[in-house]
Amino acid sequence: SLTKSFTAVLVMRLRDRGELRTNDPLDRYLPGTGIGDRTLEQLLSHTAGLTTMTPGCDWPYSGQGPAEPLRRGAGVLCAAGERFHYSNVGYALLGAVIERVRQEPWADVLAREVLAPLGMRGTGTDPGAEAAPGWSVHPWAPTLVAEEVQDARAMAAAGALWSTPADLARWAEFLLGDCAEVLHPDTLAEMAEPTRLSAHEDEPGAGFGLGLQAVRHQGRTLIGHPGGIPGFLATIWVDRERRTGAVIVGNASTGLSPSRALELLDIVGEQTLPLPDEWAPQNLPPHLLDLTGYWYQGPRPHAIQMEADGSVLLQPVSTRTKPSRFRAPASRFGTTPQGGLTGLDGAYVGEELRVLRDQDGRPAALELTGARFTRVPGPVPSTPALSPEVSG
Repeated sequence: SLTKSFTAVLVMRLRDRGELRTNDPLDRYLPGTGIGDRTLEQLLSHTAGLTTMTPGCDWPYSGQGPAEPLRRGAGVLCAAGERFHYSNVGYALLGAVIERVRQEPWADVLAREVLAPLGMRGTGTDPGAEAAPGWSVHPWAPTLVAEEVQDARAMAAAGALWSTPADLARWAEFLLGDCAEVLHPDTLAEMAEPTRLSAHEDEPGAGFGLGLQAVRHQGRTLIGHPGGIPGFLATIWVDRERRTGAVIVGNASTGLSPSRALELLDIVGEQTLPLPDEWAPQNLPPHLLDLTGYWYQGPRPHAIQMEADGSVLLQPVSTRTKPSRFRAPASRFGTTPQGGLTGLDGAYVGEELRVLRDQDGRPAALELTGARFTRVPGPVPSTPALSPEVSG
């Protein structure tokens, strides 16, 4: 979603050059959308009354874009100017407006009018062969799951740019006022001013402007924008008064909090940041990994997750009961016919957790001290096809 800031800068650049007007209704540029009374400024400020997405327009299935769903009435949340509501749809429409005004793809206009003057040669819609792969961390185990590269297509203007840390540092300089004639400093200041509908009553100065967000941190106002798509996260914040900025980027869907950029700014302000230990994914056996997730003892939910040492953690959900850890002993490989898991601590120390699999080899039930756990809540079903796991 950092892309939205780039799209907004491009819209404001075209406005300053007289190629469009932000107080114009959308219908002037894109007739027949069904929301033609919304202005470009309302789209920029997320006050056009549109939903976050419309059916059929989410990544990576954006097809021809949001115009057709909008014509059917989908994607309209409320009247224009009624409230702030973050909308990817609005920025997809702004990208279409740019293409209509310039009669060429949004990405080409952005590259020529914004990226090239700023020297951001590593930024664009094509990740290239050297791009870092995107990952997510397994929700129940310390291992990685590969994320597919997303095809934003018609939603590109809302979030499809790839970039590098060096280029984003240059973008931070731009937000601090080094505009390289891309945008007048007064226009940049206009973009950073939160709108009335987005302003936070308990945090004066915080809210959304035109493609930029303002936050309050340590008594100071910062501007920038966070963003993320499956497999990637990035955040930029700059302090215009101190003329400092911070950029964080990561190729994982989880684990990198946007607050890290704020903490990096604290370092610059002579505060200390407790850096976490470097995390490393584990090579976990598939026959244990597929046990992770939710299980039910009748109606009572439990969760299984794996730890870095290969042990399996069984935890009742929404209770204060101490969790029990299990691990596969050496007998797993032949000395125990059932090939189960042995309790290490908690209420089931020394007890065996047996895994019952269906005809396709998927774990369908667990047995522990006479109790059976299944993947769905309710009475334990009759499952004659289940068989205990055996060593091999």
